[in-house]
Amino acid sequence: MSQATMTISQQSGPAEWAMPAGEALRLDIGPGARELRVTQGRLWLTRDGAADEPAEDLWLAAGDSIALDSGSEWVIEGWGETSFQLLVPPRACPTFAKRLSASARSSSSLGRLSFWRPEPALG
Repeated sequence: MSQATMTISQQSGPAEWAMPAGEALRLDIGPGARELRVTQGRLWLTRDGAADEPAEDLWLAAGDSIALDSGSEWVIEGWGETSFQLLVPPRACPTFAKRLSASARSSSSLGRLSFWRPEPALG
């Protein structure tokens, strides 16, 4: 991949990244799972396969999300102007999740907390 295909920029908003049309980026996931959520445009994802696990090619549109396993390696490409978020679920940060859980139990003002749970992979 040339250096030109690895340019993405962070937009305003929580962890949102913009990819110009036709740009590609390699994502090495981990430690811990991540959630990739498309906020604008379409995104193509692929990862290498192995003898016991076939390659995966996925298409996500705005509003779609996918759980990416810890240690997985992906190549993503935006089709059209594309924006996405790469989010870290609380369980990927056990120390923080434990502190947050303790805070929730000791403070009624926090209300009910909900944590992201990965959806089954598309395909």
